[in-house]
Amino acid sequence: MNLTKTKHLHSTINSHKILPHRRGNLLIGCGVVILIFLILAGVGTYFVVSNLRTWAADATTSGIDKVLIKAKIDPAEHAEIMAHVDNLMERFVEGEVEWAEFGNIADELMHSPVIPAALVIGIDQLYFSKSGLPAEEQAQARIELARYTQGLFDESLPPNSINEVLAPVITNTPDKDDIKLNMKLDQNGRTITALKSADKVSDDELRTLIATAKAKADEVGVTQTPHEIDLSDEIERAIGIALGEIEDDSIDADATEIEDAVEDLPDSPDPDDGP
Repeated sequence: MNLTKTKHLHSTINSHKILPHRRGNLLIGCGVVILIFLILAGVGTYFVVSNLRTWAADATTSGIDKVLIKAKIDPAEHAEIMAHVDNLMERFVEGEVEWAEFGNIADELMHSPVIPAALVIGIDQLYFSKSGLPAEEQAQARIELARYTQGLFDESLPPNSINEVLAPVITNTPDKDDIKLNMKLDQNGRTITALKSADKVSDDELRTLIATAKAKADEVGVTQTPHEIDLSDEIERAIGIALGEIEDDSIDADATEIEDAVEDLPDSPDPDDGP
């Protein structure tokens, strides 16, 4: 590749925002489903306790199992996820996996399809399955939410659009039954963001949530049949990449995309060739 063409590529990349990306940079603050794994796995605190590894592993395994049961994950998928978790925790207890590596695993999961999938499962179990929406409408609602989260993951939709989609089920004045997501302190004081409990969310509010998710997905042309995400496979992959046991082929894919963009660019005339 000649120097002139390389400069042209850099200019084109910057002007058209063709930036290399890892996987969708999606950071959603919903405390549902798999996020308990991220919270527990991300704790890198060191204690001088001889059986800490065993205690932490048992607590994490038990916590994830309870969340999966509550989320009503397919039994076969549940078993596969727990097999990966059990294997990871056994290696942790044996000292093969260190505390710091859990941070790498959490990062991989946060940049994987697991979080969008968890959002769909979480909203479904929190609201759709407890609503008065007919079964057919619930099924379509899951599809529209999956389409929206696919847009979040592939970055065709901005992460902050989640605020608009979830607006009908969000409250800043939570009570003990609501699910607190985060707290923000600023010049206006303390603001707590929480998901309303199901008994405070009407079917019409859920329809607004679904319609907004659909509109967002439609705006960027997300397919009407979103990709089905295999949670157990994605969790296994995230663990493998974080521990350096699986090659992160998404980096190679990004490099290929950029190389293809280079090949498609017309050759720029040499400055010495004149007009």
